[in-house]
Amino acid sequence: MSILMKSHVAWLVLVLCLVSALPASAQVRRGTDEGRLLREAASRESQGDFDAAEVVLLQLLEADPASSGGLFALERVLRAKGQTARILLTVDAFLEKEPTSSGVRYLKLRVLSELDSLQALEREAEIWFDLDDASEVPYREVARVYERAFGSDRALRTLLAGRRAMKRDDALALEIGDLYAAAGDRDKAVDEWALAVGDDGAQAAAIARRVQGLPEGVEAAGKRLVLILADSDVLQRRRAGARIALDLRLEDEALDISRRVVADLSERQRASFLADVARRAREGDLAKTASWAYDELGQGASTPAERRQFDQRILDVALAAGDTATALDAQRRVAESFSPGSVDRRRATAQVIRLESAGSDPDRLGELLRDFRQEFPNAPELDDLAATVARGLQARGDSDGATLVLDGIEGPRSGLERAYLLMGVGDLEEGRQSLLGSIGGLPPEEATEVIQFAALLKRLSPDAAAVLAMAGVEAHRGQGAQVAAEVAAAIDDLPEEDRASVLAEVARMAERAGSRAVAASIRARLVSDFSDTLEFGEAALSLARYESRTPEGLSEAISILEDLITSRPNAAVVPVARLELERLRKRTR
Repeated sequence: MSILMKSHVAWLVLVLCLVSALPASAQVRRGTDEGRLLREAASRESQGDFDAAEVVLLQLLEADPASSGGLFALERVLRAKGQTARILLTVDAFLEKEPTSSGVRYLKLRVLSELDSLQALEREAEIWFDLDDASEVPYREVARVYERAFGSDRALRTLLAGRRAMKRDDALALEIGDLYAAAGDRDKAVDEWALAVGDDGAQAAAIARRVQGLPEGVEAAGKRLVLILADSDVLQRRRAGARIALDLRLEDEALDISRRVVADLSERQRASFLADVARRAREGDLAKTASWAYDELGQGASTPAERRQFDQRILDVALAAGDTATALDAQRRVAESFSPGSVDRRRATAQVIRLESAGSDPDRLGELLRDFRQEFPNAPELDDLAATVARGLQARGDSDGATLVLDGIEGPRSGLERAYLLMGVGDLEEGRQSLLGSIGGLPPEEATEVIQFAALLKRLSPDAAAVLAMAGVEAHRGQGAQVAAEVAAAIDDLPEEDRASVLAEVARMAERAGSRAVAASIRARLVSDFSDTLEFGEAALSLARYESRTPEGLSEAISILEDLITSRPNAAVVPVARLELERLRKRTR
């Protein structure tokens, strides 16, 4: 008898003596309430009295050796005592009663592996294979233990042996794929995972998560997997491929396989599948696939109102993705679905023109606007529409077309566009008056910008006003950053008294155009070269906020604010600058 076995026997004899020495009321008889003893053992364990917990659990297992709850609780207690090996005799007693218990057999394998009893481990594995030769479970669980004990190659051989024993090409595919992935063989892993999806597609979500978890090559792996599933003769596998493509955000693959799946579905299955595709595609920002699914659903709509709901969803998805063409098609269908002359049709048609203004040719835009004016001559949208179309035409350099569009239209938006057209041909005063005339109908923030610009044109010298006016025209046409940089580079050509004001205004143009870096560079020059001007305070505050965006610029931002506060204590922006300075100092603590 081995030394380990002798120690186990001696331990068991000792424990049995302890149990037999207990009072009769504490003796365990078969039929004793298992739950009561487990609760008592748990209570002892929670108090750290592992010896007492062990005794209680042994009472339970003596009465019922096949108590899985008692066995696993005892394993936990012995592990806490650092005596895990002593569980083996109790495990064997359990297995005499329940030889096919996979959980307990796995426990024994795990303990043998921890004890480095590798020969015993292999013998137990073979016993389990023979006992349950029609199940994948022994091979799956043995492979898990073998991977830790012997390495992944031995685990893989075990799984492949299990596949041969099961006589199924897809047996244990999930686990085999995992081992290939761990070994870095991505293609073999994907091929196995494709098998693991199953003919019912039930493992699609699990497989998608595995692909997403790959350390590299996720997109290539996903495409390979979807391609395999797309070529399957089994419909449910193709559906699983569509879901995986959507979960992996593979736009082209998701759209292609979804189209192939939907052709083979019944009407009810079709609606359910398309709704799921639309939802997943929308959540994954797959605009083309979501739009296609909504369009397919819309084709089965029974009423114009129902179809309109799907078109509205297409519109939302397409606009969010920047797909103006798809959005425009959907918006046209929405407009056409309403009754002629109705308020809803008017509003929807106006939106069509707004969408078209970004890309249609001038003749097309003019025709759309004329048709709209003819159908809705007093529409409140006319001012905004004419301005939108005119601005689009101006951005493309078609000032004559923009002027024609605005003819006969009165309102704040059209007045604003007319102002830039006038300034573009050098008529500064008329343009300035048109700017001021548009203020009343503009939102407050926009009106403030217009007032500031118009007032500055009035205050500057003729040469500086002409330069700034043309800069404003170009910025209005979408060239704000470029023209701001050009004016700043040539600022020395303007009268000295105008330079700070012009720099401050073109910096605002650059910022409104989304180019904060250009705006910051202009303000940096204004702060360094024009510290005695009224524009210094605003420029310094804005520059400090820009610099403070990054940890590297934090100290520079603090320095700018400190200089502003000390040099201009009475400036209008100083109270705000003090708050900003305190906030930045807290970031350095």
